[in-house]
Amino acid sequence: MADTTAGNDFEEAARQAASALGRIVQWSMPATRWRAVAAAVEAVGQSWRAGDGERLRLAAARLALAGPRLVATRHEDEPLAPAPAEVHERSNVLITEILNRSRSDPPASPAEGEDDQGEGGA
Repeated sequence: MADTTAGNDFEEAARQAASALGRIVQWSMPATRWRAVAAAVEAVGQSWRAGDGERLRLAAARLALAGPRLVATRHEDEPLAPAPAEVHERSNVLITEILNRSRSDPPASPAEGEDDQGEGGA
């Protein structure tokens, strides 16, 4: 039963990460703040590839915190910019990977070369 719980936790973390990544397209903030977002997106990708649900959850939270602030700051005079193309593209790739793989297996499958023979395979 622990495997099922761990799988469900990973799936929930993946949903949270995909949701956080999906918000990036709506963000506008000073160009200097996008570096933190890029680092957070990379952390999401590394956690996803590692198949570590807890790290993925933390990376998604880090991404959310890197986004626009709800309270005005002293940086109001800095022009706001949308996501740089690299950040936008990387987040889209990760969303696609997460959503596609969430429908099948988490990335940390038992072995790289094994096929999914247990699901509908004859």
